Amino acid sequence: MPSSLHAPLSGEVSAFSLSCPYFRCQDSTGEDLGRFPSPLPFLMCLLLFFPFRARWPRLMSSEKPGESPKPQKMAQPGGSQKKETSRSVPVTDPTSHNSEINQRDQQFSDMHLADLQKVFEKEADENGALKKEGFIRIMKGVLSSMSEEMLELLFLKVDSDCNGFVTWQKYVDYMMREFQGKEEMRKSQYRLRFHLPMTVIPLHHGSEVVKVACLTKRFKKMGRFLTVTKDGILQFWSETFSMLESFHLSQSKQYGHQQMWVIDVAYLHNMSLIAVASTELKIEFFDIGGYKCIRAFTVIDLDSCVMVMDYWTDCHKAVFCYGDTKGNATIFISDNVAGGLFNPQILPRASKWDHWFTVSLKKLLNEKAPLYRSFRMKGLHPNWCQQVKYIPQLNVVASCSAVEKSSLVLIILPGKEPEKPRLSSLNLRKGILCFDYCPDRNFLATGGYDPHIRLWNPLVSKKPVWLMKGHQTSVTHLLVNSRNASILISISRDKNIRVWDLQDYVCLQSFCGKLFPLGNCPITSTYFYRSSTLICSTYNIGILRGYLESQGPLKTGRMTTHNTPLCAVLYSKIFKQVVSGCLQGLVSVWDISTGKKRMEIPVSGIQESELTAMALDQSERCLLTGLRDGTMQMWNYNTGECLMTFPNPDRVEISGIVHMNKVFYTTGWSKRITNFT
Repeated sequence: MPSSLHAPLSGEVSAFSLSCPYFRCQDSTGEDLGRFPSPLPFLMCLLLFFPFRARWPRLMSSEKPGESPKPQKMAQPGGSQKKETSRSVPVTDPTSHNSEINQRDQQFSDMHLADLQKVFEKEADENGALKKEGFIRIMKGVLSSMSEEMLELLFLKVDSDCNGFVTWQKYVDYMMREFQGKEEMRKSQYRLRFHLPMTVIPLHHGSEVVKVACLTKRFKKMGRFLTVTKDGILQFWSETFSMLESFHLSQSKQYGHQQMWVIDVAYLHNMSLIAVASTELKIEFFDIGGYKCIRAFTVIDLDSCVMVMDYWTDCHKAVFCYGDTKGNATIFISDNVAGGLFNPQILPRASKWDHWFTVSLKKLLNEKAPLYRSFRMKGLHPNWCQQVKYIPQLNVVASCSAVEKSSLVLIILPGKEPEKPRLSSLNLRKGILCFDYCPDRNFLATGGYDPHIRLWNPLVSKKPVWLMKGHQTSVTHLLVNSRNASILISISRDKNIRVWDLQDYVCLQSFCGKLFPLGNCPITSTYFYRSSTLICSTYNIGILRGYLESQGPLKTGRMTTHNTPLCAVLYSKIFKQVVSGCLQGLVSVWDISTGKKRMEIPVSGIQESELTAMALDQSERCLLTGLRDGTMQMWNYNTGECLMTFPNPDRVEISGIVHMNKVFYTTGWSKRITNFT
């Protein structure tokens, strides 16, 4: 039985001794370039040992919508983003998250970190140690707004081994480890997790769904959905997908006429209209206000069949665009949404005897109107368009096709009337079937017959900047989460659904298509509802619900702080923090004054053994954890660092831990008490 244990604590570890995570790199052809160290420790060393001021991170803040994107933003996909750059100095205020940001700015605007090191070492003794009184005096000169009580708590956090002094290396090591822990926690808070089974809504009309959309009113989702099938059936659904109304879009069949097939649908939410493109070489607009379906007007005289459409508006400006089978793209821009392009009163009629308005496309393109502008881009692709979309952050319309040349074309819209659109294209051997844009990271994600997902810089279109592998068949749908731009959802032809983390470029989840009872047909339409629910359609409708990792799955309508039952809840009087741990092996540290999570620590190890016991040490600065496999560890729960691992001769479950009189006592299924001194 062990009677003594001595291990170095975190204060004696150099700032350069941090574990350096690795990631794998691949070039644009998919060749593996090997394992490279994560840039996080290197960036932190640059920030710590080169003089800088707090104004520098502000200059590197993320771009606002409407500003021109910066090319250097995409230079290092694995590096920290600009939003993260402003967070690269670790937090040191133990009481409030809001105040710690202001104090962090003050800490490095009044004095360079290099100057702080000189003052620190000047006040320290011959061994480089600085006691509590000297530490508080120095930091008071830097952080004048912080009280002595808060600085004393900071000293106790740095001096986790209870030696009564701190060194410059211990202080730097604490800051770096705290930053690393908070960065990992911040990432996990935005990671989306879907859970099975998928809810399937059977449809009995025998035709695949072309479009699924959520009804909105004044840019707020109403919790109502609409679906349009290939044979022209429009249906309204409640939030639980109970059918409300059903309409048939096609006119009464005439003798000798072929069946109309719907190809694509665009939802003009601010006008309560839907645009329906069909095989009849026309675009029909229906008024769906009040869950009705009334034909409003029809655009005729199309020279080719419309394949894809898109509509965007910010309640002031509106853009409607479509692509056809000849590779042409047609764009309409209205600067007056209320009385602009889609007001039937200003549209030129084809015949005054029509029962409803019919509008000639040629007249729309040829006539100059004060309320809208139009552009006809002929021959963008040698084949038909697969997707078209307006990207407001770049003020471009993007169109893609499954061809090698001009696989994706960016149509840069002019700001003034006399100017014409400019084009920028990228080429890919097997073409592009789908794409989406990530505004926070300035990424264009593309998928095609090649089952790889590529990330492109819109300003540099020769080679992709990142390649993500995983799908086995062609990628048909890509969705970037509008609220959380770090999440990308991809769907392939075999109904394989994958969730990607765009911060680490890894696949978080993958669901085989055989798990979804949606039939043999590929997924035809998708919609991401409220950033947590994925709605897919084939001949039926499938609903896959998800949750953020930080929230856990919702049970009985209530939000939980952990995904599994709690093991223990502890309270630290000196730090005024609550420490909670669950059986899954995840420990969370909460600020009692604000209720915010300060740190999240996985303690279960590689084997993912359950957490069975928790206790604070006598000083309340360290956390002791015991696992079902008999592992007992000591943690600095303010930084997430494992200080030591105790010997584990029995390898049986630990059920209790106590620290008193500088002795650690543990017991469990070994049926005896073990002490460590």
